[in-house]
Amino acid sequence: MILKEIELFEGVDFEVMNEIAAICSEESYSKDTVLFEKDEQAKCLYILLGGTVYLVIKNGGSITYNLSEPGDVFGWSSMLENGKYTASGICATDLKVVKIEKDKLNRIFKNRPEAGFKVLQRLAGVISRRLSNAYRDLLSARSTDTTPSYG
Repeated sequence: MILKEIELFEGVDFEVMNEIAAICSEESYSKDTVLFEKDEQAKCLYILLGGTVYLVIKNGGSITYNLSEPGDVFGWSSMLENGKYTASGICATDLKVVKIEKDKLNRIFKNRPEAGFKVLQRLAGVISRRLSNAYRDLLSARSTDTTPSYG
């Protein structure tokens, strides 16, 4: 997969894309590998190449999001100010990803703020879609029969 085909990097200058490509690594992980834990310091951004990853949020109950489309971005907490993962990332299958270290990417964006701004705009779109999907899923779950059972 070519980085320029990833929605997150649309519109980023060719020269900057070459700099980003130089800091990427292609990684493979086995099923059930934990890539990161919720509330852990976020150090890497991931782009899915193949397989399925579960993003799991536990807080009393549990919500699991499945990502399986090549080009799906996860670990985006590494791009945010607080820098902590908001979910745990667990390999549902064997997984192949592009991994980008936060510190290296931030160095590029420090020197190329216009590229950083474009990527953050795209990231906001990814977050917005994921949040809208979560709202839709929660509303769908609530719309099922909620008549209390008395025995």
